[in-house]
Amino acid sequence: MRALKIVGFAIGGLVALVLLLMIAVWAFVDPNDYKDRIAAGVKSATGRELTLTGDIELDLFPWVALTLGPASLGNPAGFGDEPFATVQRASARVKLLPLLSKRLEVGRVEIEGLDLRLKQNAEGKGNWEFGDDADAPDADDASQPLDLAGVRVADSRISFDELVATDVDIDVGHVAPGVAIPMKARMTLVTEPGAAPMPLSAAFDVTMDLDRNRYGLAGVALEGRMTPEGAKDALPWRFASPKVDLDLEAQTLASTSFEAEFAAAKLGGHVEGRQLIDAPALSGDFSLQPVSLKTLMAQLGIEPPVTRDAAVLGSLSASGRFSYAGDDANGEALDVKLDDSTMKGRFGMNLETGAMTFDLSLDRIDADRYLPPPTEPAAAGDAKSEPFELPVEALKPLKARGTLAIAQAKVVDVHLSNLSVGIDANDGVTRIAPARAQLYGGQYTGEVTIDTRPAQPRLAIDQAMSGVDVAQLMNDFLETKRLSGKGNVAAKLTATGRNSDALIRTLDGNVSMNLADGAVEGVDLWYAIAQAQSLIQKRQLAGGKDTGRTAFDTFKASAIVAKGVATTNDLAIASQLLRVTGKGTSNLATQAIDYKVTATVLKAPPGAAGEDVSGLVLAAIPVDVTGTFDSPKVRPDLEGIAKARVKQEVEKRKDEIEEKVREKVQDKLKNLLRR
Repeated sequence: MRALKIVGFAIGGLVALVLLLMIAVWAFVDPNDYKDRIAAGVKSATGRELTLTGDIELDLFPWVALTLGPASLGNPAGFGDEPFATVQRASARVKLLPLLSKRLEVGRVEIEGLDLRLKQNAEGKGNWEFGDDADAPDADDASQPLDLAGVRVADSRISFDELVATDVDIDVGHVAPGVAIPMKARMTLVTEPGAAPMPLSAAFDVTMDLDRNRYGLAGVALEGRMTPEGAKDALPWRFASPKVDLDLEAQTLASTSFEAEFAAAKLGGHVEGRQLIDAPALSGDFSLQPVSLKTLMAQLGIEPPVTRDAAVLGSLSASGRFSYAGDDANGEALDVKLDDSTMKGRFGMNLETGAMTFDLSLDRIDADRYLPPPTEPAAAGDAKSEPFELPVEALKPLKARGTLAIAQAKVVDVHLSNLSVGIDANDGVTRIAPARAQLYGGQYTGEVTIDTRPAQPRLAIDQAMSGVDVAQLMNDFLETKRLSGKGNVAAKLTATGRNSDALIRTLDGNVSMNLADGAVEGVDLWYAIAQAQSLIQKRQLAGGKDTGRTAFDTFKASAIVAKGVATTNDLAIASQLLRVTGKGTSNLATQAIDYKVTATVLKAPPGAAGEDVSGLVLAAIPVDVTGTFDSPKVRPDLEGIAKARVKQEVEKRKDEIEEKVREKVQDKLKNLLRR
């Protein structure tokens, strides 16, 4: 017992001595007297200037508490004269008694008015890095457990180049080995001078294993507001994840679920990563909930287009897998729904070059629903509608290669099915080939090339249609019903220009058409011939009815196109009643036509009109076709018809004349013999 008492007295005396020493230090030592020595120590250890303009306050029991400010720490050489960091007030407290057992228990650290200015030089070194000569913490000291009550940073500012965080408020909770550390932060970001400020906040619990360089975040919640360029108002965003596990030694991010919102869009999915430091690679899946595309565009400051169908752009949703590595971003197993159209496949883009690859399929689309509403037809003499502009500036930088398949499509009123196209765009040249589709009961094949490198872009078309219903095609595509029938159409054309008008005026190449069992609509050639016949015979006009069509068994023609004018020399239309041949020109820019054709009546048709032209069987009747595509004018050559009539009369009387001549010759021979 005596020994224990002695030990107890010794310990008590020691504690009393320590307390007396602390009281003596507090009473007789002014820490401000050591500012120069403190600054010199920092200079020696870091090479930076420490300026202590404010007073230093020191408390010793039951905490060793240090409070200072204002103060500043300079930049290393090469980063300018402005300070690396300034602080208006900083305080820290350490419990005294646990230090006796080599336990470090730190109270709440508080920093107010911090201004931290981060920079990076041309070699990539940051001013936050300390030189190799700085004293490293002793390994034994670093291994001692740290117990920190918390950290509070208030009313502060942090900048890096043009990125500035103001109104920084960070609150870190209890820090101790093996426990989750709660963290909260609020700040306002400005990405560049003049940009709209972006307030944001963050909250999560972090667990750190510094020895193994592993970090776990739980209950991650980030949110804020940002104003995209063109948007009228700041838009809210949010990101949340229940758990994030980072292993920086292995450079991995374990599979993590997340939810994200921006304006009206809501996204969810999973993400995992590897080689996070050396060569970041991410992969995962995503799902975009249905969102009104019109609403989202309006929120982003993008004026939604005025469309023929006001209901389109109403619903957009998507899902799929994604990956990123080495500047390549890819989407696989994509399932994108826009209104009543669904697209599936894959899509990739190199974020550095902008080059795209894709293999996509679309079930159906009515593209006309997305076009601007049709304008009112122009009155006679009014200016025509504006020409369609080629998207030259969008095509010039385009780098894309892939295939697109569409099961059913309607484009500029043309109905297509089983459409398949290959697209190859690079260095200002976009080639759409091969292109195949089923349309109007037939097949389409072709290719289109747009070369945007010259000052005036060049367009090349090589396409063929076989077995198509021309009536439906022309009605939908050209809004005309002037021709019907089924057969083949081919075109090989080139043009230059930036809009549809220029392209039509510079068209060069050739086209051909071979149709069967159709009709030239809007023109009754029989009726026109009958009316002309009546005029020649100076009697009442024929009473036949104008049927408004001329039927044919075959229709063949080809044309050479030069500077927008198509010249035909081999027009051939045939039926059991009529054969028409001819030549002429069609001006594709003005739509003016000028043809001279010859109609040969093979057999008179039934009816009143047939009675009027029955006398013209086998006669070659010249006909002039002028006017425009929309309003053709057919005028038979009256003089030609009259000549044909005379010729037929001559043919009818030929035998009679020959008989009379023969009789006269025979009579003369008889008279000679009698002599």
